[in-house]
Amino acid sequence: MPDCVAGVPDSGVAHAVGYSNRSGVPYSRPFVKYTPTWPRSFMPTIQSRRDLIAKMKLVPIHKLIDGKRLLLIDDSIVRGTQLRETTEYLYRSGAKEVHIRPACPPLLFGCKYLNFSRSDSEQELITRRVMERLEKTREFSREILDEYIDPDSDRYHAMLEEIRRELHFTSLHYHRLDDMIEAIDLEPCKLCTYCWSGKE
Repeated sequence: MPDCVAGVPDSGVAHAVGYSNRSGVPYSRPFVKYTPTWPRSFMPTIQSRRDLIAKMKLVPIHKLIDGKRLLLIDDSIVRGTQLRETTEYLYRSGAKEVHIRPACPPLLFGCKYLNFSRSDSEQELITRRVMERLEKTREFSREILDEYIDPDSDRYHAMLEEIRRELHFTSLHYHRLDDMIEAIDLEPCKLCTYCWSGKE
């Protein structure tokens, strides 16, 4: 049982508040966000700049981190580099455990419409890199992709475990697409789920 749930500012905060309200795990804010002049950290195309902005904008509150088992929520995991840095930052600040709960399912397809992921290729996505290692290829049949999309499949669980190990999380569980659609309470035909399902 985590000691508290926190959101990565600002994208994970609303999700963390909702998780806290539903689960009864106390909500906490172990970071102060300082971004008067910096853009969203995922926006720059150069990784070193993304890393620098991510590091500069989060100021830790050690009393809320030291010795704690934290459950951390962000809106998504795209490349994984920033969340890994944040996790390692929390460990260096004294966190005992860091459990990650992204608010959306794994991103398996680059966004065709809004350039949401800001990736030059799908191979930048942590999911695709892990799938490539597990399958030893960059070419995936629709049948194999469907297994990685299915949260009840062995391939899906293998992908999550590989991501968890690579990014040094204590545990990792994504939001299921079917549960997310149900929670939104809109007809599926009115939602774009391409980046998660590959279906238009």
